[in-house]
Amino acid sequence: MATWLVARGNKTAYESTLSIILDEPDLKLAEVEVEQVVLNKSGKRAIRLDAWARDVSDRRFNTEMQNDTEADDVRRRARFYQGLLDTPVLKAGKTTRYKHLPSTVIIFITQEDIFGRDRAIYTFTEQCEEFSDLPLDDGTKKIFLNMTSKNGRPELISLLQYMKNTTIDNPEVKIKDKRIITLDKIVNEVKQSEEWEAVKMNILEIGIEKGREEGRKDGLQDGLKIGRAEGEAKLVSMIRRKLKKGLNATAISEALELEDAYVQKAVDLITEDSSKSDLDIAKMLLNQ
Repeated sequence: MATWLVARGNKTAYESTLSIILDEPDLKLAEVEVEQVVLNKSGKRAIRLDAWARDVSDRRFNTEMQNDTEADDVRRRARFYQGLLDTPVLKAGKTTRYKHLPSTVIIFITQEDIFGRDRAIYTFTEQCEEFSDLPLDDGTKKIFLNMTSKNGRPELISLLQYMKNTTIDNPEVKIKDKRIITLDKIVNEVKQSEEWEAVKMNILEIGIEKGREEGRKDGLQDGLKIGRAEGEAKLVSMIRRKLKKGLNATAISEALELEDAYVQKAVDLITEDSSKSDLDIAKMLLNQ
C-alpha cells in the first residue's frame, strides 16, 4: 500500500485506479494533486488530502488510505472531508449560486470491513427516508472500499489485492486488467526513482510533525525523538495487524515493502511479549 503514496500523484495511475473503482472505463482526469491542505477559514481543524483530482466534467475526487479504523470513525471523517472540500469552491458575493457546486466523490480505502457485510465496496448517496425512489441528488457520493472482501466486481477485487502487495504476480490478482497493468508499470518506475526513499519516510512524517510541536515546549531535539517514535509506532502497528492475520516476517516485509531485518526484529519483539505497546517496541527498535 505504501507505493500508492507516490503513484497517486501520477495522473495516469490515479486515472486507472479511479476508473476501476467507479466502473467508468472512459474516465479522464484534468487535474491531480497530492498532500493538498484544505484550510478551515474559521481557524479550526484543516485536512490534508492524500489524493485529490478533478475530471474533465469538473467532478472532484478525494481518495484516502485509512490503515487504522479502530481509533477513529471513518464515516464521520468522510462527512468532515465532504464539508471542507466544498468550502473553497464558491466565491463570496450575491451572484454566487449553489447550483454551481461541482459533484464530489469521497473514497476511503480500508484494510478492515467497517460495515461487516463482507463487500468490497460500499457506496452511499443521500436518500429520502419516506420515498425510496427519491434521491436528494445533491451531487455527493461516499465510497468505502474494503480490502478483506472478495465479493465485488472481479477487476475491483484484483485492484484492491494488487494495492495490498503492489505486485502483478500476486495470485489474488485474478483479472490482469489493462488498467492494473498500467498501474503496475508506473509503480515499478516509482520504485526505481529517488521518490521511493522519500515515500518510506512519509509514514513517519505525521509523528515527526507532532514531535516538532512537542519540541517547541520541551526542546526541539527531544520533540523530534518523540515524534519519530510515534511515527515508528505506526509501522509497528501495521506489522502487528499483519501478524494477527497469519503472515510471517518475510510476507510482511514484502507486503509493507520494508527491510526484512527490520520487520524480523519487530516481529521478534512483538511475539516475545505481547503486552508491549506499539510505542514501546518502536522505542526499542530505534535504540537498537
